[in-house]
Amino acid sequence: MGKGARNRRRRQFQAATRPLQPTPAWEKFGESLKGRPEKMIEVLQNVDMPCRTTTSSDPLFGGPGATISEILPDGTVLTDPYDSVPVLPVALFEPTQLIVMKDLRTSIFHEPRMEHIISAGFHRQPRGILSNLPAEGWDLYRTHDGLMLRDQFGGVWAKGTMAPDPGWLELAARHHWVTVYYGPWLGVRLPEGKTESTYTLQDRIAEFRRGREQGLCAAASVRWHPEIFDQTMEWVLFPAGTFGQPYPIAYVPVWNFDHLGGPETFGLKPVTLRGHGVGPVPVAHDLAVDVTSTDVDFFQPHLDNAINFVTGYHVPADSPDPLFTTWRQMALQAGRVLLIAGSKDMPAGPALIDEDPNDVMARAGEALRASHAALVPIGVPQHASLT
Repeated sequence: MGKGARNRRRRQFQAATRPLQPTPAWEKFGESLKGRPEKMIEVLQNVDMPCRTTTSSDPLFGGPGATISEILPDGTVLTDPYDSVPVLPVALFEPTQLIVMKDLRTSIFHEPRMEHIISAGFHRQPRGILSNLPAEGWDLYRTHDGLMLRDQFGGVWAKGTMAPDPGWLELAARHHWVTVYYGPWLGVRLPEGKTESTYTLQDRIAEFRRGREQGLCAAASVRWHPEIFDQTMEWVLFPAGTFGQPYPIAYVPVWNFDHLGGPETFGLKPVTLRGHGVGPVPVAHDLAVDVTSTDVDFFQPHLDNAINFVTGYHVPADSPDPLFTTWRQMALQAGRVLLIAGSKDMPAGPALIDEDPNDVMARAGEALRASHAALVPIGVPQHASLT
């Protein structure tokens, strides 16, 4: 999950769970009272999960659909056998960990991720009814090794490693939309001690029903992208002097700016190359960067800090990075950071030691030519004045 999604998820968590408390079951994680919120955030950040593709005619959903023609006074539902319901593609994402929280006001239990995804556009699927309503701005992508679900801000909610069969891909391409289910009890995983042969279809249906009864099943129809998603998802921080620039560099996936109109919104311009270096770049407008001991956060300085976040990078507090410490000192000393927003993977890291330097520079140049850049001043987010 990118820092942008992580930061939004943290704020959603803090707002949505303010009157909530972890249940005693949280003790099994061995976390102190102080450490539990961070542990919850860690669970929320984990977007890798089991995934399965199927269709709306799957017995899990009750079999082939039918059009309701009439409901009799005694509740009997009549269907029209001659009015066929189209078979739709379905994807199921099943988080592997369950967070149970209790609302101290009502004594009702909640699962924060379910509440978050529902508030973001998905729809709860209670027992007795399955709806297929759209979630505005959500997208389902093919990746090189499976599927990826992203929200309207580009944040990744779920990634699954699997290979959709050609028939499912053809069905999804024909409809342009896929019904996505999200929840911890969808019958995707095998319970401990079970095998494919011993965990029967009836067992999976019972699990699916139990999840719906507990309010732990959400679904929505999301737009399908048949092309394999090949944009970079990784940040790279370079020290001052890289690419002939005197400023420390933050290479950021460009999709982080899509929900705000793209990098051009903040004055970033296409990168021009001079040899192996980056040519002159403009100064960004309406954008600043806050550099702390663990974070690099780009934000809009004219907005209140409750709504000004754009995107950011996080270094885990329990594993300090000396390279980041050096980068941070350079940024604070320079008073600016060179922001480069790109769509291609930027070669970096220890693995490059064994690669041909000419090949590395060629790939770096390719990434830069497809990027936008601007200098961003150091700033500190603050609450906007109410007067």
